[in-house]
Amino acid sequence: MSANDGAAWPEQLAVRVAWCYYMLGLTQAQVAERLEIPRMRVNRLLAQARERGLVSISIHSRLTENIELEEQLCERFGLVRAHVALAEPPIADREDPALAELLGRVAAPIVEKLIVPGMVIGVGWGNTLRALANAMVARPTGSEVSVISMVGSLNRRSSIDAYEASTPFAQKLGAECFYLAVPLICDSAESRQAIVSQPAIVEMMERARHADLAMLSVGGPATGTVAQTGLVEADELAELQAAGAVGNFLGHYIDADARVVDHPVNDRVVGLRPEELAGVGHRVMVSGGPLKLAGLRAVLQAGLASELVTDQDSARRLLSP
Repeated sequence: MSANDGAAWPEQLAVRVAWCYYMLGLTQAQVAERLEIPRMRVNRLLAQARERGLVSISIHSRLTENIELEEQLCERFGLVRAHVALAEPPIADREDPALAELLGRVAAPIVEKLIVPGMVIGVGWGNTLRALANAMVARPTGSEVSVISMVGSLNRRSSIDAYEASTPFAQKLGAECFYLAVPLICDSAESRQAIVSQPAIVEMMERARHADLAMLSVGGPATGTVAQTGLVEADELAELQAAGAVGNFLGHYIDADARVVDHPVNDRVVGLRPEELAGVGHRVMVSGGPLKLAGLRAVLQAGLASELVTDQDSARRLLSP
């Protein structure tokens, strides 16, 4: 059986690989031998088949505890829906990229079901939302759906854009993307004011305030994405925590009541303020982990999320006295 399929997406070969692996129960090595292709290519085609929606994997089991946790989260925080995922034991002293990836994969099919023609989708920033976007199945919607950044991103360090989520989100949907091509944190309050006064930015921010759907996440006060990228200095982080910051939300450092902390750093942020989410139709929060717990609880208690995707350990902690 020939494996010479050219440079284009080899859908026929991918179907054969998926059939042999999932339906016939062959190992990847056996599939590679049968189809006369390298084992690494089998692995890659299986991954691409899932990403393109050729293969859909469902686990038809719901742990009783998770169902109870979801119901309790909805009751405690006034959520429309909650989704609790199984996860490995959390890492207590640092951000866990594996958890961000897991929550992104769990949230992807949930979010896909919420998207309808004509929808405006606002997207935040960070590892978890980027993972969500990457995990979504490509489903072109054309001009029927538009995606808009709810926070800035661009900075002199190109690596910072690795955390920008609106662009890959729009690419998966084939949607129009309104990318906020300005710094998330400016070098001064005056620079921020000059940027947000521009007519194009004013229009984009107004659209974001009235989005139909928002994709949100929370960062830890000193270990979240904003801190990891060096946008805020160590002494500023210490000052923010001393002033009561418990997390970072939409680029702003917030206190235990989800209010923006009074500190010069917050005066330099380009992005929606937490209270401006009131005009957004549906707000999906995807977040978890011990270091994000205080910020996540603050956002939930303030009613800034209507749907939650989190892990089992975080759910238990959120519900503890």
